[in-house]
Amino acid sequence: MKCYKHLLVITLSISISACSISSKSGLPVSHDLGSITEQTANSVTITLDAPVWLWDDRIRYRLLYDDATVIRYYNRNRWEAPLPALLERRLTIAGLRQPIHLQLQLTQFEQQFEAADSADVVMTLKASTYADSGIRLLGKRTFNLLQKTASPDAAGAITGFIALIEQAQTEIQSWLETMSDEP
Repeated sequence: MKCYKHLLVITLSISISACSISSKSGLPVSHDLGSITEQTANSVTITLDAPVWLWDDRIRYRLLYDDATVIRYYNRNRWEAPLPALLERRLTIAGLRQPIHLQLQLTQFEQQFEAADSADVVMTLKASTYADSGIRLLGKRTFNLLQKTASPDAAGAITGFIALIEQAQTEIQSWLETMSDEP
């Protein structure tokens, strides 16, 4: 009887450890878009919207060399929250001379494979700026951004997206500064 109890305990221990080992490898990993820097005295408010298909936590990619119309998703890698919410939280614009409201429309955010071993991340943002009251339109511009990925996989996509967002932030900041210099 004692032998059966030990055998039962050993069997249960192995089963439990096997479950925990296999479940760890199958769980999705959540990613965000990097750390957020605190801005003090910011005169730019940002709102971001996107089409319904981008309000998702899945990381999108296309195989342009196979079938460019098929959207695919990484199974084990996901965004921590819907992408537009992460992006709105991540984008910060330093204060300008005049308070403005920046309205962004995200229309594209995906990894694209030209070949199995070569990928880019792409993002398209349509920007509209308004005077602080939100009524007077100051300007509009579309930002089409592209960044080569370090590796053709989810890790490369995430690293590329973070670099792409930094590039977008720099270009938007420069554009807004030229507007604030105008009389």
